[in-house]
Formats: sequence, C-alpha cells, structure tokens
Amino acid sequence: MARQTKWISLSQAGIKLGHDRSYVSLWLRRHPNSMPEEYLMETGTVKLISLEGIEWIKKQSKKEGVLVSSEVANGDQHLEIRLLGVTLLIIHFTGRVRGKLVV
Repeated sequence: MARQTKWISLSQAGIKLGHDRSYVSLWLRRHPNSMPEEYLMETGTVKLISLEGIEWIKKQSKKEGVLVSSEVANGDQHLEIRLLGVTLLIIHFTGRVRGKLVV
C-alpha cells in the first residue's frame, strides 16, 4: 500500500520549525533550487510543503549553523590595544566575544 504524504502550508511549516510564519518562504527564497521538488507542491497561489520537506529544511539549517558557528568559535582571537605605536595590552581568547571591554 502506498504511503500518503501529508502537506501543510509554508507558514504552518515555519511555526512547526519553531520560527515565525515567514521562515520557510524566506528560506526557500534564499536557497533557490536547493530543495528537492518532491517536497513542494503548488496549488494555485498557495505553496505547500510535505512533512519530509520540513525535516529536510531542518537538517540543512543545522548544517549551516554548524558551519557558521564552528568557523568563528574554533578560532583563536586576540585584542591588542596600542597607544602611539606602543602595545599596552594583548588579550587572547578562543571563540566569540559579546559585550564591551572596558579598560
């Protein structure tokens, strides 16, 4: 017996992924022709996505997140404070830094 595919709207898919309603449509615009066609269906002006398509986007998004975060997070960084050509302070750290450094 053939398995039936469940289809939902792109806005429902965004909510199901834990994002806002426009997340999936924006993701598809940013990644044209990257999603396999069998995961999308158009009915008039409405686009639908299968549950398998949602899982596919989730996997692709995780890959992007890993690539983006590991590029910055694993690198050694340093902050050098110089005044009139003389180094006053060097701070070494690994990963991302948020906030302000007040000296």
